[in-house]
Amino acid sequence: MIEQEKIDHIKATVDMKALAEARCIKLKKNGRGYFGLCPFHDDHNPSLSVNPKTNLWQCFGCGAAGDVIRFIELFDQVDFKEAVNRLSGNGHTTRKKADKQKSLTQTAANPEPRPPQVLTAEQLKLFNRVIDFYHTAFGEDNRARIYLEGRGLKDTSLHEAYKTGFANGTLLNVLPQNGGITEQLQALGILNDKGHEFFYGCVVFPVFDQNGDPCGLYGRRLESMGTGADHLYLPGQRRGVFNWQAAKAHKELILTESIIDALTLINAGISNVIPCYGTNGLTDDHLRLFKEQQTETVLICFDADASGQTAAQAAAATLQAENISSQVVELPEDRDINDFFLLTADPVKAFVALLPQSPAASENPPASTESLTQTDTGFVLVRDGRTYDVRGLVKKETRLKATVKAVKGQGAGRRVWPDTVDFYSARSRAALARGLRDLFDADEPTIDNDIQRLLALAENNHPLKADDAPDQEMTEAEKTEALRFLQNPDMFGEILADIETLGYTGEAMNKLLCYVAAVSRKTEHPLSVMIQSRSAAGKSFLQDTILSLMPEEDKTKYTRLTDQALFYTGRHSLKHKILAIEELDGMNGAIYAIRSIQSAKQVAIAYTGKDAATGEQKTLENIVEGPVMVFITTTQVDIDGETASRFVFISVDESEAMTKKILDKQRQSHTMTGMVNKLQADAIIKKHNNANRLLKPLHVFNPYAELLTFTSKSLRARRDHTKYLNLISAVAFLFQHQRQPRTMTVAGQTLKYINVTLADIEQANRIADEVLGRSLDELPPPSRALLGLIREMCQQHTADKSELEEYHFTRKDIREYSGWSDFQVKTHIRQLEELEYLYAVAGKKGKEYVYELIVTEPKDTPFLPGLIDINRLKKQAKAAGITDDPPNLEG
Repeated sequence: MIEQEKIDHIKATVDMKALAEARCIKLKKNGRGYFGLCPFHDDHNPSLSVNPKTNLWQCFGCGAAGDVIRFIELFDQVDFKEAVNRLSGNGHTTRKKADKQKSLTQTAANPEPRPPQVLTAEQLKLFNRVIDFYHTAFGEDNRARIYLEGRGLKDTSLHEAYKTGFANGTLLNVLPQNGGITEQLQALGILNDKGHEFFYGCVVFPVFDQNGDPCGLYGRRLESMGTGADHLYLPGQRRGVFNWQAAKAHKELILTESIIDALTLINAGISNVIPCYGTNGLTDDHLRLFKEQQTETVLICFDADASGQTAAQAAAATLQAENISSQVVELPEDRDINDFFLLTADPVKAFVALLPQSPAASENPPASTESLTQTDTGFVLVRDGRTYDVRGLVKKETRLKATVKAVKGQGAGRRVWPDTVDFYSARSRAALARGLRDLFDADEPTIDNDIQRLLALAENNHPLKADDAPDQEMTEAEKTEALRFLQNPDMFGEILADIETLGYTGEAMNKLLCYVAAVSRKTEHPLSVMIQSRSAAGKSFLQDTILSLMPEEDKTKYTRLTDQALFYTGRHSLKHKILAIEELDGMNGAIYAIRSIQSAKQVAIAYTGKDAATGEQKTLENIVEGPVMVFITTTQVDIDGETASRFVFISVDESEAMTKKILDKQRQSHTMTGMVNKLQADAIIKKHNNANRLLKPLHVFNPYAELLTFTSKSLRARRDHTKYLNLISAVAFLFQHQRQPRTMTVAGQTLKYINVTLADIEQANRIADEVLGRSLDELPPPSRALLGLIREMCQQHTADKSELEEYHFTRKDIREYSGWSDFQVKTHIRQLEELEYLYAVAGKKGKEYVYELIVTEPKDTPFLPGLIDINRLKKQAKAAGITDDPPNLEG
């Protein structure tokens, strides 16, 4: 609490007139008081009044008023406590010191810089809510829209993109009476000290920083008050730059006097424009942005009146002082940009004629380069390096919905941003535009043009049939090479060699399992894989390597999925495809939909919508069909049982020996051998992509199925047994070009199929024995690895096996021996405790954790018990008269 005596002393001793002049406000005597330009809005006619008798101030333009403390709160953008603190310090001008003009002059000439206000997360959230409320009011109350249409700004998408708002006085009606919201809005400047809307009667334009957070508001009164207060800004220092994206996209910029002038140019298709905050509104934020983006030239186009031209020259001088080239563009007398465009025939051509000739101001800018590829689910559009993969188009009379996957860059720097959009909804397009601007760092018109192009293509799109895609881009030589690979009896050996060449060493069974599972997407019962390992183990590298060998049209990879994203993709957009997720944490509530499409082969959602014919509300549904192969990586230890049962789990080898192999491989990449491998990589990827395209849909039957065996000691075996059988079918499917296809007719339908061979079962058993064996272990692989390291550590410190369970150790001992991080040790040791492999002797409440080893017998390398020996299977098959089909010898 601040003593009232201290507050009263400040109000009585700090001179308001001297304080204002110390903040560079020039005051002139007028009757009994003083008048000057108000710093809290764009003031052209002096409307700030200072009363020396009462030591109070008031603005007749924007309505702000108060004492010296309130002045510092608004001017310095600080709270009451900090304002009192600043006015209490030495060096502040008191009424007794007001006659010391020399001190005041020095203070005014070199004012203390004011640090920009840093908003808290709660303030940013509240600020965004106000912006959204004003934007909604703009759509519901047509007065602001009519005003802007009168100024030529009629494009609805423009207002959606820049979140144009209207402060029509309804904000106060929705504010809660408690909770301190009013006080918070006063601190932001949205409400004045009397609790009234600061921007009442204004069309408002929010200003966002480069993080997408709001940092300012500009308001333009619909009806002029004749006091110079038609242009309003949040009190205090101007922050942020409106349309800052233009500086990233253009080296030459047009600097306007106001935001409405800037929007006038943007509306006309001239995108390289940034506004000031009035005639004296070129801020440090502008200069900082121009320097960061290495802006080459700034064309200053202010109002063609005396104050505008004076300000333009001053801005040019400021820019020149910062080594930024600038030129002043002269409009016809007494015109601003908005007037010029309203009153001039063919205004764009006339305006461009006023500008110096340059690429940025050219009337005919370079046309965009683009390529368009039709797919079986939509199309892929590439414009000037910006990639849009549009899938799952749903066309109805009132809707045109699709999933748009925008892609920027390649390799490690590749960024993906998926979204579901209704191209017939302005709000939906605006939301898409905001995400695309952030992804591509592009300006508003560029992204708007892209969206208009996507809309046109979506309206006229005719997806390819699934059978049309495979051989389109395959030459005869490429087809021959792909068939050679598919007919290689040692295909698995070639797969392992190719992946080694691509840079992923070791992990033979993991690589084969992932490859076979990826191919199984084309079968009726795909295998789904989850790679579970610690950070930096190489999970993503394995996932990306396998995905690179699969055709682009057969895979979709996301960093993150929203809860209902899958429900609104196209009906066939995931059918027989790979759905890859970078991290299980990025799936959120979408895991429910994924489990459903894995089990039921489809997901469906019912929602309320309008009947296209009658306009009445009705229940609609959207269905997305499977099957789909799901490919996920995770660092999580505890995976819920419902999710875990649907995946085959693998773990990256985290041993020291494997680390040495990886380091050797990394060093090799810098040798001539490594260079040769890189040159071969494209050909290898092309071969596997083409081979996958040549795999035709057909049925796989297993004549040996009834002779197979599987462990029945675990309830989980019920699902793992199905995975085992599907693994055998997937191996056979991959070898289809080495099998003799057959046909059969059932119920009038002709089915094409191949049979599983003993060789297929032998290959599958090798993979299942190691990979599915791990799934029966109650410990995840990283926890099992840590237990092994702990056992080694204990054995090194005990002379006798009987002493193992009495040896005590701490987490620090484990970290030092294993080299694992504290987070990793804590994560996995918790599971070892819960499953009673370790016992905590001491710990909790700040004490050191001390452990004992309970289980001393090491577990063998995980294997899958109960599988029939292949030689025994051959004997039983021979006795039953079951034999392999003859191989397909045709080229």
